[in-house]
Amino acid sequence: MKANVLRGKILEFLRHIYPEGADERTVVGVFYEYYEYDTILQALAYMADKGYLAKTEVPHPFKVGERVRIYKAAPAGIDLVDGTITDPAVSVLPEGK
Repeated sequence: MKANVLRGKILEFLRHIYPEGADERTVVGVFYEYYEYDTILQALAYMADKGYLAKTEVPHPFKVGERVRIYKAAPAGIDLVDGTITDPAVSVLPEGK
């Protein structure tokens, strides 16, 4: 499947759990059955760079010196899912499709 479809699915997932976010491992776990690990990470990084996702890093709760990346749908990402803006690099299906 194309990268733009994966980006749209990730964004829809994060929009669904908004205002909460999800750590990187959770997002990878949701999509790992259908996409390669590196492809998922690239999609997350791309959407964070475009401003569709907010990315924060926090200390790991158990492992000293390690950090956990948390992704949350940003306002621009919510607008993209809701259809008020479009981006051909992120395919979001209309609701009910």
